[in-house]
Amino acid sequence: MPLLQRVEHLFKTVIGKQELYVPVRSRSLYAILRQEAGYIAVEHEDSDLLVLMDGETAGELAKVAEISKRAHTVVLLDDAGVFPWSTAGNVVKHTCATPLQSGDRILLLLSTTISLALLGQSTDDVKDDLDGDSLFLGGWTVRRQMVRHLAQSLLGDQAAALLPEIPANADFEDRISSAMMRLSASHAGALESREQNVAREKNNLLSILDVLKAISSKRHAHDILFVFVEQIARIIPVDRCSIVRVWENDDEGHVLVSHENEQILDCIIKLEKYPELTTVIDTGEPLTINDVATHPLTMKFRKELKKAGIVSLLVLPIVRGDAQVSTLILRAARRQGAFTVREVSFLRVVTEAAAHALERAHLFESIQIANERLEQLAITDSLTGLYNRRYFHERYEHEFARATRYNLPFSCVILDIDDFKLINDTYGHLVGDVVLKEIAALMISCTRRVDILARYGGEEFVILLPQTNKEGAAIEAERVRSVMESHDFPQVPKDQRITVSVGVAALDCNSMKESDDLLRAADIALYEAKNRGKNCVVIHEPPGKED
Repeated sequence: MPLLQRVEHLFKTVIGKQELYVPVRSRSLYAILRQEAGYIAVEHEDSDLLVLMDGETAGELAKVAEISKRAHTVVLLDDAGVFPWSTAGNVVKHTCATPLQSGDRILLLLSTTISLALLGQSTDDVKDDLDGDSLFLGGWTVRRQMVRHLAQSLLGDQAAALLPEIPANADFEDRISSAMMRLSASHAGALESREQNVAREKNNLLSILDVLKAISSKRHAHDILFVFVEQIARIIPVDRCSIVRVWENDDEGHVLVSHENEQILDCIIKLEKYPELTTVIDTGEPLTINDVATHPLTMKFRKELKKAGIVSLLVLPIVRGDAQVSTLILRAARRQGAFTVREVSFLRVVTEAAAHALERAHLFESIQIANERLEQLAITDSLTGLYNRRYFHERYEHEFARATRYNLPFSCVILDIDDFKLINDTYGHLVGDVVLKEIAALMISCTRRVDILARYGGEEFVILLPQTNKEGAAIEAERVRSVMESHDFPQVPKDQRITVSVGVAALDCNSMKESDDLLRAADIALYEAKNRGKNCVVIHEPPGKED
């Protein structure tokens, strides 16, 4: 039977009460009380002190050698082992009638003016929810009757010879009360500290959840980083908190975000002035500097740091890169106070969470960029980079419907390269392709951003001009024609000019009821420009309005 159950049975049968000790349900709490009991044993002045303890307690008890010198008798129960002080004449090894079991713990003090018993039992197969260690059950008492009965039970036949004689008129209540108060204070203090630790751990978990919730709602890397430093500055008192990106073998860092200023984007810093960053890059481990004025890394820059009011620094790697990937680093600074171990542990957890969120964001952005690239490829002409014919018709239908519904001005320009077949036949199709690309670039340079440019056919191009009447379209068409005529194409001789013929049509809601009508009108004007000798602009006039 474990010692604790035997003691409870003893108290119930001999004394008549079962719960006459203060329960202890934590191994760490038991260790605190054991240490306090050791101090009580050292400080007392009785010459008849009896100390009983098991071998594990003898090996763990603070100042045990000094206790053995002060005690009249020290009893090591069962197989307590050998200790440097256990060869003294006052040390007795005793085997209990019912031997102690593995996990049983006992420390008993008894003298004229003191009585104290601290006992416990460790259960290896059951885990304590708070300690995370094997469950510990135990208790303590200073009641003299209980302590004496317990000593008699453990000592058996040797009890009469080893137990101290207590005079009938002994005044020991004050000392017992004092011991009880000291143990009670230690017990209460340890429980309070434990509750505070639990509360802090709970707050840490809630704070971590807050950070995770905040960054998980963001899909882009910059948004995640800014929310990340903003949340850290809210939870942990810091005066500066920023994320720095450093590329492999680069002597500069890039401050991507700072909680002080949301507008900071890629602010460049010289790494030679930030040795704490380079150290974290080299080691891959967090770095805490709680006195920048004396730390070897920052001592050289203590004047600059003092001017900035910085006293302590905390630097942690978020994403450690390789030759192709940058390293992200969290840098936090304080004007007052040091960073605690708890804060460092908290930041290590949230930076790991941020790293996963960034990985997800980078994957999302990569997919988004790939989709945008595919979408762009689907709507553009591969040679010229202008919109292709399919996308042009989608936009044309939309603009035509909008213009007719709201009676808005809308024009269309179609241009065709004059004698382009001759260029291909004379100089080859490769030169012809270069000319097409160059003409597309010239069109972009001399048209408005709101205009919609597309390659309509082999050497035919089209321009849609929203919110533009016939006169405005004619001006732009003439500008394009003039730019083409005056441009020197390196691929052909200078005396051979490359020109375009241009047809212009403006929307006439009275005569153009179908969407194809406007395109047909611009195409008719282009055909007329070719008939007039090419290299000119012809404006389509609706029926009945020709000059």
